[in-house]
Amino acid sequence: MTAATHPPPPLAAAGRGQLTLLAIAVVPVLATVYQTLVLTDVTGDVIRKGIQGDSYQMLWTNLTWGVATFYGIFIGIWAMARIGARQTIAIGLALFALGNGLCGASVDIPSMAAARVVEGIGKGMTISLYRATLYRQFDRTILLAVGIYGIIAYSTRPMTPLVTAYINDALSWRWIYWVNVPVALLGLALVLRTFRPDRPPKPLPLRFDWLAVTLFALWVTCLLFTCGWYRRWGGWTSNMFAVTAMSSIVLPLVLLAWTGSGLSPDEHLRRLVRVRGYVLAMCVRMLLLVNFSAVLAVMAKYLIELRDYPRDVAGWVLASSSPAMAVSTILTTVFHHRALRPLWLLVGVVGSAVSLWWLSGIDNFTPKEQVAACLACWGLFLGLFPPVFLTDELEALERQDAMYGAAVSVVFLVLPLLVVPVATGTAISAWTDRALDSQRLNLREERTPVREAQARIADDYRQRGVDGPGLASLTGAALGAFTRAESVARGFQDGLKFLSLTMLGLGLPLAALRAFTPPRLQVIPEPSLTGWHRSR
Repeated sequence: MTAATHPPPPLAAAGRGQLTLLAIAVVPVLATVYQTLVLTDVTGDVIRKGIQGDSYQMLWTNLTWGVATFYGIFIGIWAMARIGARQTIAIGLALFALGNGLCGASVDIPSMAAARVVEGIGKGMTISLYRATLYRQFDRTILLAVGIYGIIAYSTRPMTPLVTAYINDALSWRWIYWVNVPVALLGLALVLRTFRPDRPPKPLPLRFDWLAVTLFALWVTCLLFTCGWYRRWGGWTSNMFAVTAMSSIVLPLVLLAWTGSGLSPDEHLRRLVRVRGYVLAMCVRMLLLVNFSAVLAVMAKYLIELRDYPRDVAGWVLASSSPAMAVSTILTTVFHHRALRPLWLLVGVVGSAVSLWWLSGIDNFTPKEQVAACLACWGLFLGLFPPVFLTDELEALERQDAMYGAAVSVVFLVLPLLVVPVATGTAISAWTDRALDSQRLNLREERTPVREAQARIADDYRQRGVDGPGLASLTGAALGAFTRAESVARGFQDGLKFLSLTMLGLGLPLAALRAFTPPRLQVIPEPSLTGWHRSR
């Protein structure tokens, strides 16, 4: 089935004014709700110390936020069928503002976890409906909405850590959350002002398989603790780890058995085939978000913990990928062509993976300008993703399958998004420990290069007037500190290589499936048919 494509009429003055108001209304929502994934990359350690938690305890806050967002998406879809998308988005924004206010007022791990539940539900209710509702407001100028959404929602994300760094330095970590409150409330007012009312005359019948949703949430929880806590000492016994790891294997089997048994209230297999194109587009979105959450978190730790850069300097280095990403997103949107989407996806997957492999060459002496150049190249290829999946999502789903497609695609979106960054951080720590053990063995074996390094360090201290027992102590401490720094750098290198191969392993099958699964509809006019972007 292909939608008819005709040139849209020229916009009247009032129409252009309405589109301008809609474009303005987009900014507060996309600048708050859609930026939380990388919000605390540069300031995460400050927040952790502010609520007196360790890195393992912070997993509870991330878990409660992720699971709450997951349930919030389904709650949003359920509420939309009863009160309309506009009212549901407004409620979601209000909960998001409340959750951020509570996050800023948190004093410990339990209060932060509870606050992030509220924030996550509000975020899930908003993101589940906001994009589709926004597109409906633009009517036939939908490609313009795609471009605005792609740039503000995605190209600006690498700049968020820079903003939070300045907020933390000027005020405190609490204001990282509190500044979201007035901005989200402004977005709420603009949504109510600009979005058309869409409350259904009577509630629509919707059935959700809440048992399957809960089983999936439990599976993700077990995976997170298995990947994130396997190195934790104290409070994590071998029996607890064994039960959690086994549950990570058993729960997906139970979930598959339930959905395939016929006892579920939905016809999963038949409908999955119908929404496969939409799920594929959401998987491409997942690939982009995993890139953001994993790479920016790893690079923030590298710049702050290993290189000891100020937070604002680290933020500027991360932000270098934002302009390059905006440029490629704008170009592929303006010169959009349906037949080129699989090519852009393939180029984006391979290019971003190669850029990460290039970035894995960093060490504890790499100039920050070189790191920024690597990130800019990475962002240039990432900018090819949004025009591909945003347009595919519009054309891959029949209206009667919209709710089901959105619900099913969440599964493919949430699992890698929560697990891959945690697994990457754990892998970096493991490779750091392995490199440190190897370096310590080299030191114990008294090899010739080690003896030469010790002699040079000792000679430097003698020139500074150090002698006697203190000389050996300072020499050993200096050599040990250098060994530790080298091991941490090696951990980051191996972690980025792991990410590069992971992105390639996930992306190439997606690109191949996309090449053989074109969207069934044609909602966006082709340039050869309309040339609307060349008008005026």
